[in-house]
Amino acid sequence: MNVLPPLPELVAQFLQRFIHQPAGQDHLARYATDAAFLRTAFEDICRRADAGEDVTERVLMKLLPHRDTPYNRQRGAWTTLWAIINREIQPWFQSVGWVADAASWRDIATHLLRLLRALERGPQPAALEAFATSPLSRGFRAGFLSPALHALRPDLYLAVNARSRRTAHFCLALWGESREVSVGLEHYLEATATLRFVLERLKPLGIQDANHFDAFCHWMCDRKLGGFLARRRVEELEEAPGDEAGGEPDEEIGAWVVRNMLSKRNFRAEIRRGRRSTWTALQRGSREWLRDAEPGDLVFLYQASPVREVLGLGKLASEPASVGEETRFEVEFLTDVLAQPIPLSAIQAHSTLSGMMMASPRSGMVLPIRADELPPLARLIRDRNPEVHEVLAPYLPAGALLPEPSPPRAPRVLELAAWVDTWRRTAGHPDDTDGREAAQREAWARMLAPEALGTLTPEDFRPVYQLGVLGSAGPVALLNRFFLEAREEQLAHFRATLREVLHGEGRVELRLDRALDRDSPTAVKGLSEGVLMKCLAVVHPERFLGIHCHEGDTGKARMMEMLGLPPLPDSLPVGTRAVRSNDALREALAHHLPGTADRPATQAMRRFLYWLKARLDQQPPPKELDPAERFLHATSLRRERLEELCALLEHRRQLILYGPPGTGKTFIARELARYQAGAEARCERVQFHPAYSYEDFVEGLRPQVDAQAPGGLRYEYRPGILKSLAERAQAAPTERFVLLIDEINRGALPRVFGELLYLLEYREERVRLAGSGDFFELPTNLYLIGTMNSADRSIAQIDVALRRRFHFVRMDPDAEILRRNLLKWDVAPDVCDWAVQGLEAVNARIARSPGREFCIGHSFFMDKDLDPGRVERIWRHDIAPMLEDCFYDSPQVVPELRALFDAARPGPVDMSE
Repeated sequence: MNVLPPLPELVAQFLQRFIHQPAGQDHLARYATDAAFLRTAFEDICRRADAGEDVTERVLMKLLPHRDTPYNRQRGAWTTLWAIINREIQPWFQSVGWVADAASWRDIATHLLRLLRALERGPQPAALEAFATSPLSRGFRAGFLSPALHALRPDLYLAVNARSRRTAHFCLALWGESREVSVGLEHYLEATATLRFVLERLKPLGIQDANHFDAFCHWMCDRKLGGFLARRRVEELEEAPGDEAGGEPDEEIGAWVVRNMLSKRNFRAEIRRGRRSTWTALQRGSREWLRDAEPGDLVFLYQASPVREVLGLGKLASEPASVGEETRFEVEFLTDVLAQPIPLSAIQAHSTLSGMMMASPRSGMVLPIRADELPPLARLIRDRNPEVHEVLAPYLPAGALLPEPSPPRAPRVLELAAWVDTWRRTAGHPDDTDGREAAQREAWARMLAPEALGTLTPEDFRPVYQLGVLGSAGPVALLNRFFLEAREEQLAHFRATLREVLHGEGRVELRLDRALDRDSPTAVKGLSEGVLMKCLAVVHPERFLGIHCHEGDTGKARMMEMLGLPPLPDSLPVGTRAVRSNDALREALAHHLPGTADRPATQAMRRFLYWLKARLDQQPPPKELDPAERFLHATSLRRERLEELCALLEHRRQLILYGPPGTGKTFIARELARYQAGAEARCERVQFHPAYSYEDFVEGLRPQVDAQAPGGLRYEYRPGILKSLAERAQAAPTERFVLLIDEINRGALPRVFGELLYLLEYREERVRLAGSGDFFELPTNLYLIGTMNSADRSIAQIDVALRRRFHFVRMDPDAEILRRNLLKWDVAPDVCDWAVQGLEAVNARIARSPGREFCIGHSFFMDKDLDPGRVERIWRHDIAPMLEDCFYDSPQVVPELRALFDAARPGPVDMSE
């Protein structure tokens, strides 16, 4: 079996492959940034607390380590390399019962601040023990407080967390030392002493100080002791055939930690070795649970990686015994690995998971099962794994595993007044969204007015039914197809039907019934209930709510059921049913949500109903989309490409994307800027052109009206876009700012950049600006991303001095990106093949002569509604003129390229105009 290399070789790898690389240098620089933020926040909080101000929120956000996410950065939390909190701590601790209610947080924050102020002056074991034994510290471990202590006094304290603990245990085991690192808050001073001992032993090998040591712990855990390599290895070994002799599998270097994870393979190995296994509880809450546990109590055996699921059932086989800081107990396996392991999410629906504990050297988890929670959990397991019926039966009363009769469904009775009051207090209505929706509704209402309908075009009407503003209209594929194929007389019929429904005489439900009756002469293909109801909500907002579809999870029928309103008969025509359900909802809410002179009540009703449904269904709030996943989804690039772009951008802070037209350079640069900055507000965009100057970019004289000056004008230096953004970046050193320069090669670059050419390479230095004479520097948290069309002859203006200050990344036409997106958008396979294969054939010919700089980009065909007619129009009106200009001296090449493109064509298309 392979093992890890010796410790000196590991340290050498760490120094050469990480610390001496740009990523490692940036990692080390982050420690100083985190410490500066914490010191400033700590002094500010102490000053406010001494003045009698309530500092609860500041203590929880700015003195505890949060994960570096856009949400945490936006709310001003301390985002650190030692992050342990990835969400708001208050609802987290309250949901698991560590904090009784919101009122307790003020006392907790007061005690936290008092402890930090005491320990800043020096180690005080009595103060730490008093806090650790207080009920106010429940849920807090060393990982919550040690980062702040390390940032305040790096000479006294080290950060104690899972990574430093795991790395220290690895080193201590190699040296034959019996010392251990506890993550318990009450043992923090002893843990710090042990980590300091490990650090001193590592210094002769090249680890310099506490920050070096912490970076080494990060590197060891991520690269060697079970980061993503180990998780991937778990997946590879999970279903592999077991070793019948009971031995360990051969493993690659860095994947040996797989042996220390509870997995299906290891569970089977444990069962083969015997029916019992020894486990260890370290966390205080786990040890407290074990004091009340008795032999025979049922437990779940649960793996946390690569997926969270219960693997089997066991029971306590003996009395738990205290051994030093630990509590050891034996578990007897009652089942083999379940044929259908139970996802943790399914367990959580029936259990509080009280006493969840990290246990055993295999880092599995034991989930104790409360007696009152056992029947529904047993039924859940039995339904998926019938073979465990006999195992569970002795622990349950007779008949407990029989199916529960479904009780008759009673109508819901709601205290609407209380719900509306809660919504008003928590949802912030009205807000900017309401204003934007009202403005959009007014614009669309003018377009759908009787006098404007005669000239309404599909292009004008398409945003009304396709956009989610003012509610979704449901599936619209048939209507899109109708507009694509409709002749002028069919469009005139569509306008007449729309006018009749929106502004005709008689009852609106009868007009709707006629329009939605497929056999009616007024019917229009694809003009569905959802589309027409949305148009009615636009034109008549005083009556129609904006919940357009009747069926579905968010339809009006579901909303009526939610409010306890009687359902409408299925025999009603579609239009009548749509209008009556709308009126029933409006009347039920009219007393609670009256309208105002400038805003109809229906707009608030729609937002309230959606909010209420989410609350009643106990739907979790929408998860914040991971920035990397959002970037990859938007651009269709591979993750390796994103990592490459980020690494290049971190190296020089300047990057240029270049390539033929239509390869998505500007789009990718815009998404990369947003990803790098973490927020749209920290991104600025500019497009260079021949008239763009130094005065626009850096600073220049601008006239200002001044009655006291000669001629009524005075001139003063005003900052350009780069200088303004640099000042913002200097004022917020922990944030990232990005300037996107589109078509960077179209400006007179030496004149536009001026003395900034020097600062692009030497970010830590300052220069005196030629105009104002002010000293200026480019902060390290300001990044520049440029785009450049390589087919443009102005590329020759990029001189060598500028080239060596930017990393250049080529963006070529990518047929695979085009294929993936067209298939994702349900474009017909033959049309997809025509666009992809035709593009590849044409670009292969162009690459031979005049060169790949003149190839055709895949963005030309990135169209969700692509069909043969649209492909033809794109070639005729977008690509052909560009090729004619490119092959001006060889016009015979253009028909040749067209023939290559048509070779992949699925069939003839009548495109006569």
